[in-house]
Amino acid sequence: MAKGKYDTVILYGQPLTEDASGKLYVAEGEKEHPWRIGKHTKGKLIGPGQVFLTEQNQKVRLAKTAPLSFKDRHDYQPMGRFTKDVLD
Repeated sequence: MAKGKYDTVILYGQPLTEDASGKLYVAEGEKEHPWRIGKHTKGKLIGPGQVFLTEQNQKVRLAKTAPLSFKDRHDYQPMGRFTKDVLD
């Protein structure tokens, strides 16, 4: 990989809602939205079900990933960081 480049992947996920007891869930009718891994993304991609944070600290459940060409990375909003939390 050339200097200054980094791995890029599209992350399709659904924003999470927290109930009164602190349990995270996907609200009914919530659609998938795309984000991408950014240059300063922290943490490690585990896979579907993983919780990640957007740059605005919104918790999102990862549904699926797709390849993303480095040159097309600016077409997608970067995410903030991966957590170690995984939801069913």
